[in-house]
Amino acid sequence: MPHKTFRQLGFALLALAALTAGWLYWRTSQAEVWGYDTLLFYLAAFAGPWLLRTYRKDGTVVEANKLSALAGLLLGLGFPGLLPVPLTIFVGFVPLFLLYRNLQARKASYRTVFRHGFSGFLLFNIVATYWVTNTGFWAGLFAMLANAALMALPWLALYWTGRKSPKIAFLAFAACWVAFEHFHYNWELNWPWLTLGNAPAQWPSVIQWYEVTGVLGGSAWVLGVNYVLFKTAFDPASPPEKKRSPLLIAAVVLLPMIGSLIRYATYAEPAGETISVAAIQPNFEPHFEKFADRKQAAPLDTIVRLSQAALSEGPVDYLLFPETSFRQIRENAPLESNVVRTLQTELAGRGAEYLVTGISSFYVFADGEPVTRAVRYSGNTAYEGLNAALQIRLGTEDYQTYRKGVFVPGAESFPFRDVLPFMEPLVASIGGSVAGLGTQEKRTPFTSPKAKVAPVICYESVFGDYFRDYIREGAQAIFVVTNDGWWGNTAGHRQHLYYASLRAIETRRAVVRSANVGACAFIDQRGKIVSRTYYDQAGFLRGELQLNDAITPYVRFGDMVSRIAMLLAAMVLLSNLARSLRREKA
Repeated sequence: MPHKTFRQLGFALLALAALTAGWLYWRTSQAEVWGYDTLLFYLAAFAGPWLLRTYRKDGTVVEANKLSALAGLLLGLGFPGLLPVPLTIFVGFVPLFLLYRNLQARKASYRTVFRHGFSGFLLFNIVATYWVTNTGFWAGLFAMLANAALMALPWLALYWTGRKSPKIAFLAFAACWVAFEHFHYNWELNWPWLTLGNAPAQWPSVIQWYEVTGVLGGSAWVLGVNYVLFKTAFDPASPPEKKRSPLLIAAVVLLPMIGSLIRYATYAEPAGETISVAAIQPNFEPHFEKFADRKQAAPLDTIVRLSQAALSEGPVDYLLFPETSFRQIRENAPLESNVVRTLQTELAGRGAEYLVTGISSFYVFADGEPVTRAVRYSGNTAYEGLNAALQIRLGTEDYQTYRKGVFVPGAESFPFRDVLPFMEPLVASIGGSVAGLGTQEKRTPFTSPKAKVAPVICYESVFGDYFRDYIREGAQAIFVVTNDGWWGNTAGHRQHLYYASLRAIETRRAVVRSANVGACAFIDQRGKIVSRTYYDQAGFLRGELQLNDAITPYVRFGDMVSRIAMLLAAMVLLSNLARSLRREKA
């Protein structure tokens, strides 16, 4: 294709991006969810300028742009949900390593290095998480831009170390990348969705060793495979090293997979008690439908009807409803709620002993009681909002509550609220929570004579190290309640489903999900999805969970891989800094 044609295509794609933006605005006015339209918008908005920057007016071509874009495309396609090609994650960094070698040879500026890395990682974020924009445009755009910029920091560390200590440059990159991923789990702007170890979630049979290392061990594996393939294919070696390359590939790539397949085939769930569960999927679109019904009549009627239909097939130990199924429930006195009374009336004695549901609730502070930073006021009444879960023993006044502990930045929390108070109007304008939500310190399971179950609420299911606290508190099985309809019928809800398999492997706990829109599912202790529902289908799913009291190495010791990575990253960066200071003095 002629050079001029590429530039014309670039301008055409910019026009397409502008038209798609107008289309998104029109669909919003028609109360329609965007779905894959945001992917079209972002790809056009990225590809247009990319073509114009790559194919310049003077007839030259920027080859480095091709390598960064190829890396972004391969990394993005390596995550589940869009296309079934997860193997691309194992070669996604190879173009970046080639780019690194070229930039080192040119002695490119750090600004140039950052620009190429940011471009590739932005495309990575677009392909894998375009759907996050469906929740809120500006919040989603910020998430992708910020995440791409943060990913470019380990890339800069690779280049910096290559200038100072070339022999350990790739080790420094791997250590800094895994340290970055650990950091991304544990700060106020957390967004660990694209942790590299999450990518094989769709194929639990090859990652059974996560019970020892967790997903960050998977990240180290992905980086190791990329490095070995790069060295084998593109880095000339002496004949003895060439002979060892196939063995090195087998050791890094195949041995973990073979060992995992053996573990998957031979793993037997511990014999013991089981619980039966019916998970309900009421299917109310959250943007324009679910929360528009202030009296909650339609959701309540639908949930009751589906529950009764599920119980007509036989009794169960637990009924499970999705996240925020009901609103305006006072945590101090949930049984006084008209909604809860209706549930007791309609479901008690029908064949279910316990009900577990997600609720949007509030806690009223007593006079003189210390308030939290999430406090709000209605007149003289101080209260805090909660994204919570409630367990009721049907037909009795026995209940337990749980408060969500990990919040979606912006939507449920105001990151760096003390440092950036002037950002409050912006957070409020994009639908975020300025006050934030109340929480609790411990991950307490719901207990009963039947079982100890972990009430995991939506975003919490993505955080492995956090998730293991439920198990350390005695949880024998996992209940995930979520509302995945915010993203439309896109890759987002499928990725969220697959990530629950990772938690099952890490903890060896069976999982059941109840999703308002998305997928209810039963997942066994190997991470295999035994049964599931599908998007935009109201209904229910029945099944059994095998309880387990055993503690995996990951639950016992946590993210050891990230601790080692942080130590190595600190050592490398301090070494680089010391070398720089010595050269300045010289």
